[in-house]
Amino acid sequence: MFNPGGYTESSTVGGYTQSPGGFASPSLSQGGDKKGRTRATQIIPCTVSQLMSASQVDEAFRVGDVEVTQVTIVGIIRSIDKSMTNIQYKVDDMTAAPMDVKQWVDTEDPGVDNSVLPPGTYVKISGNLRSFQNHRSVVAFGVRPLEDMNEITSHILEVVQAHMALGKPQTMSSAGGGMSSDVTPNSRPAGESSGGSYAGASSMANNGLSANQNQVLSLIRGCPDQKGISILQLRDRLGVMSMPVIKQAVEFLSNEGHIFSTIDEDHYKSTDNDD
Repeated sequence: MFNPGGYTESSTVGGYTQSPGGFASPSLSQGGDKKGRTRATQIIPCTVSQLMSASQVDEAFRVGDVEVTQVTIVGIIRSIDKSMTNIQYKVDDMTAAPMDVKQWVDTEDPGVDNSVLPPGTYVKISGNLRSFQNHRSVVAFGVRPLEDMNEITSHILEVVQAHMALGKPQTMSSAGGGMSSDVTPNSRPAGESSGGSYAGASSMANNGLSANQNQVLSLIRGCPDQKGISILQLRDRLGVMSMPVIKQAVEFLSNEGHIFSTIDEDHYKSTDNDD
């Protein structure tokens, strides 16, 4: 169910619960004045491409019209560099160049797990977006290996749903019993339908595409490369989906006008982000 009160008071986003005294607490005190702007005080699921292309004014980052601070990304560790005080990972979600992620090491608390995850590990990162000397990175307060590769697909859907909901606060104005206030991001696992009870689910359910087709389309939409994304890249990103299913989805999306081929018949770009 969504919370018609708006984002600054919402306790969940993309399934990430914010408890009192938790990650969102420091920024909640800054969310009182929301006139004229949308401030996300929860953890927002993002892609590396979104973080790298986010606009910046002083210490504030914006993805579209939404100010983001605390984010989650999902990707594969490409390299590590450990020192006495921190662990630095390069995490690649294949939407842009690998993102630098710094995790501070607590040497004084023996109960804290300071183990280093090896390259090749798929992880979910929770942390704060930072910029120093025009170099962007994520300072992580949580790094964990994925327990199920379906979490990659879930994260992609959460990214699409959350940013659609945050960027279009009036999407429910003419539906759902006349509700016209801000629509919160989903508070349930991505891909779980509730009959269109939140903006992302409603949009995904009403576009006439299957779950597989939506997953393929969201990946193609999220590719910043001018030549688009290749079939092989889609297969690598969608490890739980077979190549015949991917090709079938691509063919359908192409025939329906959602995507088009670029440099050859193996590279595709979304018609929505065609510049």
